[in-house]
Amino acid sequence: MKTTLIDWFASLQNRPGGDILAVQTLRNALMAASVLASAALVGLMGVLATSHLHARWSTASAATLLVISAVCSLRALWTLSAAGFDLQLDTPKDEGASPATASTLVQDLTMALRAIRWAGVLLILALAAAAASVWVQV
Repeated sequence: MKTTLIDWFASLQNRPGGDILAVQTLRNALMAASVLASAALVGLMGVLATSHLHARWSTASAATLLVISAVCSLRALWTLSAAGFDLQLDTPKDEGASPATASTLVQDLTMALRAIRWAGVLLILALAAAAASVWVQV
């Protein structure tokens, strides 16, 4: 994934309007991370509110997975926000980002996208654990 991001970032610097695409990409990643964080926290409230319907192991495991999912999403939000500000502060209007900024941005994007992916996987696993517990007890 890292080489793909490096190629993508290099192509953005060489084409007109690439800065707009970069901003839209950061915005979309921020939105994905915030939706996942919200879903994980709402899911956590739901699991805790209906804990009397679940087996104890299921409530504990679902709650733990949802908290970790929310933390991954919030970490991605923090990283993407910081990357956006760093890129804006380091990039003059008439030239592209410096190589150091480009490398840092690629590392930040890679980490944030992995965190978003893990947040989604953990959210699905937590909801599956909660649903399986209710289904088994019924």
